[in-house]
Amino acid sequence: METVVFFAELAALGAGVGIVSAALGIGGGTLMVPAFLALYPAMDINTAKGSSLFAIMFVTAYQSWEARRAGIKTPWDVVAACAIGSIAGGYAGGAFTALLRDDVVTWIFIALLLFAGIRTFFLKQRTVREDEVRKRQLISVGIGFVAGVVGGGTGTGGGLVLVPLALWAGIASNERVVALSNTVMVATSAAGALAHAMAARTVDMPWTYGLVNVSLAPVVCIAAILCTKPGRWINAQLSLSRRKAVMGTILVLIAIQLAVRAMA
Repeated sequence: METVVFFAELAALGAGVGIVSAALGIGGGTLMVPAFLALYPAMDINTAKGSSLFAIMFVTAYQSWEARRAGIKTPWDVVAACAIGSIAGGYAGGAFTALLRDDVVTWIFIALLLFAGIRTFFLKQRTVREDEVRKRQLISVGIGFVAGVVGGGTGTGGGLVLVPLALWAGIASNERVVALSNTVMVATSAAGALAHAMAARTVDMPWTYGLVNVSLAPVVCIAAILCTKPGRWINAQLSLSRRKAVMGTILVLIAIQLAVRAMA
């Protein structure tokens, strides 16, 4: 019975990740890290981060492949430049935060969610057309590095940072920036997961290597992939203002829930 409940919880989490990610553009790690902590009290936040990154690696790989199959392609030179920076940043962020105390990492994660949530309410997304895209290799590497540090350090993958920075720098159009983000997050998550896997193990859970539990990923990833299409349908029904309101509210509520848990 416990096994059935275990898989049901993971499937429900994966479904939520797939729907919310596709409908609102919120990265899966933003949901997975607090969900892992809530579902498995024995898990510390660093293991939750590492496990989240391991799962994100597969989900974003699928989403990137699907985008290319749909004809939404990002030039490989831009992808490569961002990925070079994100690999270095993802590993550095993951390795550094793995050395910090749980409470410090928790408050870093809370600060990121609050910043992203509050920013979403006032977001005025820049519009970049295809003919306005500029190739800036060094800036692309820098953007990848910053997104990698944040994504690898918090277990979120870095999409919350990469998308606005890529639009600000004009290295991707609005039509292709999400595809760019998903492709780069494969590299970020792989590097961050590796850094967590090489750290000292802190929890006694089966299938845990360093700070990465690999048993959580398969069910979460499959459910997330299966629920991507319903999420896209919801996305099509929401206006930009409603999408911003829902996204910001979710991020702030998750941050408040984690803050209450941290102060308990």
